[in-house]
Amino acid sequence: MILQKPYMARLVDLFEKYNVSQILRYGVVGICAAMTHALVAFTVFHILTIAPTPSNFSGFVAGAFISYFGSYYFTFKNANGHNGSHTRSLPRFALVWLIGIAINVGLFQTLLSLYAVPFALNVFIAIVLTPTAQYLMLKFWAFKN
Repeated sequence: MILQKPYMARLVDLFEKYNVSQILRYGVVGICAAMTHALVAFTVFHILTIAPTPSNFSGFVAGAFISYFGSYYFTFKNANGHNGSHTRSLPRFALVWLIGIAINVGLFQTLLSLYAVPFALNVFIAIVLTPTAQYLMLKFWAFKN
């Protein structure tokens, strides 16, 4: 059965109302940042034979660059193709990034120590809540037009 125009119009309205395309772009940027993190960390560790912690940190920093520029130019750009200056957006992004780390680690430790949440469930909760909180902070503060 072919969807009739009113149904498609409602679907488009829902996508626009909840900004689904922006959420999908945020997910794509996040996946690209995670892949960059992993690729750089593994490359630095296995090819350059740098110790594990600095290797992972180098990957983390590379992923953060992908995340920032992807967020700035792809996820949160406005109709004019930009969303303010880097001098305003970058420090805000860095703060959101640090808050995200604190949320992730704090939530994980709290759920583990106070509530004995099993590891796998704890990781899942942290993976869902941290990016959600960061998306909201980025959308309504760091990259707000």
